[in-house]
Amino acid sequence: MRASLLLAACLATGSFVVSCPERARAQEGAAPSDSAAIAKAMQASDQAVASALGKSHFNDPDRFELGAAMPEDYFDWLGTFGYRRRVLSDARFEHYLHTEATFGHKDYLTEGSISAVWYFRPKALWHPEWRIRPVFEGGIGGHIVVQFADLVGLGDWSSHAEAFLKSHIQAGLETDLSDRLGVGVRGRFTFPAHHPLDYAQVVLFLR
Repeated sequence: MRASLLLAACLATGSFVVSCPERARAQEGAAPSDSAAIAKAMQASDQAVASALGKSHFNDPDRFELGAAMPEDYFDWLGTFGYRRRVLSDARFEHYLHTEATFGHKDYLTEGSISAVWYFRPKALWHPEWRIRPVFEGGIGGHIVVQFADLVGLGDWSSHAEAFLKSHIQAGLETDLSDRLGVGVRGRFTFPAHHPLDYAQVVLFLR
């Protein structure tokens, strides 16, 4: 009896497919159509997330920095103003172009400098989603330093300018105060050491 019922069911199904091929094909296509719709929705969701992250401050496409530094040099402090822009991202590194102007004065000597440094930051050590982020990066750049000396007793000035090509390593911490404003501390070591340009720096950055 059971075998007869199964045979009848199979015959009925076969008759339905043969007699209504278009309807059967439509039902067969329903699952792929649903799958395509789900895949399309997931792709749109991924694009929306990527777009949101692309606009996020985590990526730091560019920012201005106003800071103060304590240098390894004659001066007690330097005022700094910088602009940093992310120019490239590859599988292992984030690449930044950092330009900076510094100013310092002590006793009879005044010094100013301008610099442009290409920094690369290992992605394995960079966690932009953290509230307090460690920063470690290295790079190479050019610096032009100009000094003005007041010749005591002569009422005159003497000036001297020199250009350097330096390698740098920077390490520090930074955090966000808001979506546009943040603060960071870092130390910089330079080599060769003929004009060190090393400093410990505090910066307020604006995106």
